[in-house]
Amino acid sequence: MKKNVLFMIHCEQNTGYAIEKLEGIFNAAALKAGFLESQIHWSFSKVHEPSQQIYELDFHNGSVAKQLAELLAVTKFDTILAFDLPFPSSIVSVAKQFKVGRVISYWGASMSDINKWPLLGLKKLEYLIKQRRSADLYLFESKAMQRTATHGRGLPIGKTHVIPLGVDLCQYFPEEKKVYTHLQLKIPQGRKVIFYSGHMEARKGVGTIIKAALKLAQDGRIAELHFVLCGNKNNEEDVYLANLRGSDAAEHVTFAGYRNDIPELMRSSHIGVIASVGWDSFTRSSIEMLASGLPLVASNLGGLAETTVHEETGYLFTPGDYVELADRIHDLVNDPIKYRHFSENARARAVSLFDESDQVGRISQTLKDNQYA
Repeated sequence: MKKNVLFMIHCEQNTGYAIEKLEGIFNAAALKAGFLESQIHWSFSKVHEPSQQIYELDFHNGSVAKQLAELLAVTKFDTILAFDLPFPSSIVSVAKQFKVGRVISYWGASMSDINKWPLLGLKKLEYLIKQRRSADLYLFESKAMQRTATHGRGLPIGKTHVIPLGVDLCQYFPEEKKVYTHLQLKIPQGRKVIFYSGHMEARKGVGTIIKAALKLAQDGRIAELHFVLCGNKNNEEDVYLANLRGSDAAEHVTFAGYRNDIPELMRSSHIGVIASVGWDSFTRSSIEMLASGLPLVASNLGGLAETTVHEETGYLFTPGDYVELADRIHDLVNDPIKYRHFSENARARAVSLFDESDQVGRISQTLKDNQYA
């Protein structure tokens, strides 16, 4: 008989963004695996809405082992799945002490830089010495992320597995009449929308997108374009707006904030852009764009290179190269035959590889019996 499952999230409760979606996938997978709602428990680094099945546990805090021990002494868990649980971890030791069946570490980011010998050899030796503090399984959303574990942290390949992210294909889909975004954000309907959704920190490359817009304006190629960037909070856009001041590009860029209508905005946009300049694991927005039929122009790094097939579903460009980004956008906008080909391929790739039901099913299978396909 199943006992309980504990999902440990290292962020605050109600963080939003991709974390919120992932929580829904974990919950659906647990239900599909046979756990009842009353058997699904959660922990967060900070809890804003406590309940009998929600706990405040910050597993990057030194006292978390003691707090977890107190919880496990009261509630018996069959499985713990912890988001971005590092190796080695005291959580594993405590879980085994209280006879938790399995500890699974689910990674949504890079685990390590890639290392070469002899440093990689030392990492492998460390694993052998400390393997009792290793999770039973490390799940990754992309092969690039998995490689940071095996060729960076020194984990055995057999301790790792890849389950790609998925999206709701009934929520994200193409649409011929692309007017929603224009009406909502008061954009002239003759402009084609270049869309970004995500965080605003430097590594996400929003600055590169702004520079590309400035370059297009400088070259007189921005008249029929409009950049829409979603995800800004607390005046995060101010630094970018300052860079636009005085340029024709300023009238062709909209910061739309943190929104609940991303599917509608995507399907009424023309091209998706992700211009990350630092590590980017496997962004949910990239496959949402594909599912929405948006050709994607993305930085050639990390898991993004597994999302976009260069010159088939969009373009991969050199991270930080805003001139190349501007040229790729201009190329797609002015080649309708290529655009339609990329758009159709993007949707087909999402349907084939990134269906949310597949992700739920594979995580569910892992929760049930640790057998995955």
